[in-house]
Amino acid sequence: MTPNANILCFGAAHFDRTLQCTETFVPAASNPVRTLHRKPGGVSRNIAVHLRLLGNNVAMLGAVGDDGDGDQVIEALSELGIDTRHLMKISGMATAGYTALLDETGELALGMMNAEVYDLLTIDRLEPHLANLLARPWWLVDANLPTESIMWLAENKQTTKFCAATVSPSKAVRFKPVLDKLDLLIANRAETRILTGIEINDLAQAKVAVELLRGKGIPDIVITLGAQGVVSSSASGTAFWHPLPTKVKDVNGAGDAFYSGFLSAYSKPHTSFDDAMASGLAMASLTAETEGTTVWDLTLDAVTERAAKAERKVL
Repeated sequence: MTPNANILCFGAAHFDRTLQCTETFVPAASNPVRTLHRKPGGVSRNIAVHLRLLGNNVAMLGAVGDDGDGDQVIEALSELGIDTRHLMKISGMATAGYTALLDETGELALGMMNAEVYDLLTIDRLEPHLANLLARPWWLVDANLPTESIMWLAENKQTTKFCAATVSPSKAVRFKPVLDKLDLLIANRAETRILTGIEINDLAQAKVAVELLRGKGIPDIVITLGAQGVVSSSASGTAFWHPLPTKVKDVNGAGDAFYSGFLSAYSKPHTSFDDAMASGLAMASLTAETEGTTVWDLTLDAVTERAAKAERKVL
């Protein structure tokens, strides 16, 4: 163990392709675009990379195809110093892929995902590694894992902190059976609606939703509201956080970056929930000012300086 946290990230590691409309986005029509990038991506991978760039000891558990894309994903993570020994190459499968289409302003207009290989992260494949998995005191689990595997991990986590990343509204439902076993949940408003049944259009509704989730047994909850800000709830109370001043270039990956900033801070001894919130907001802001999902020139000083601008309002 080192002073920095040992975190194991479960879930998606694949290739992201990001395109942006050069004119006003029109649904159900041909839209002229430019290619911004094609890089390794995935919710768990995005969080793992920023966690590593923030100085943490990070491992990744996921599945890739037995193909060139899979080799490149593993190599890119290994070069950053991320432990890839739990990344499984599945014979006969293709590495997953995600394509994001941004509108002319940089907001996500459409996302398309091929994630069949993640369905093979079954209990049978996880169980032989449980002792090694439990050696990491923090688990970041994204909802690309099958529901049964998520339930098995939650039942067998022992003293490990189980942190849920909801991924999307369609996949967030996979955490419903284990809400009482989560230690941390971070979700956007659409994903929160799936878990609570509450439509969130204002702060009052967000407060009801987080208090309902705390009633399920989750001690720490964050609901991100995009450009409106963030609502949090913990032992220190429920609060609203304004978004930090940001010169937006590309919001793709900002939510994952929030998670990495929060978890990097919160997993360290004696760090308060509010300080972790400020770190998460800073990472989201810095990432939104970057094309692509990763701030490769990230520094702790930049995060600290941006985090100092965070403001908390009690709800």
